[in-house]
Amino acid sequence: MKQYQYQVPAHRLFWHALRLRCPYCGRGKLFSHGFTMNDHCSNCGWIFEREEGYWTGAVAVNLVVAEFLAAAGAIPLAIMQVSPVLVMSIGVPLVIALPFLFYRHSKSFWMAFDFMIHPVSLTEKN
Repeated sequence: MKQYQYQVPAHRLFWHALRLRCPYCGRGKLFSHGFTMNDHCSNCGWIFEREEGYWTGAVAVNLVVAEFLAAAGAIPLAIMQVSPVLVMSIGVPLVIALPFLFYRHSKSFWMAFDFMIHPVSLTEKN
């Protein structure tokens, strides 16, 4: 029996990720409240954590985005030769706050990216 793969267009996957929705159906919410993630989609039953260590990629994405944004704010100030105390007073809080602010979306975008790279067959959804 031939298994067909369910391929969601990339623009739709990332739209679902931006809205913190299930990458498979786009309807179920990823998070119940705060930083508490649901185990599966309430609409289609898609299991969010596919394997042990699945979220390691999301942590890496979160760190890269946070550091990039902090550098984008601090480097222009350093080039303009603004006081190092001011640069540090802006950069350090950004490096601390951004990973928390981007946490939910980093998981969402990681799932969308993984779904795009590794589409699943309709029989292995759950």
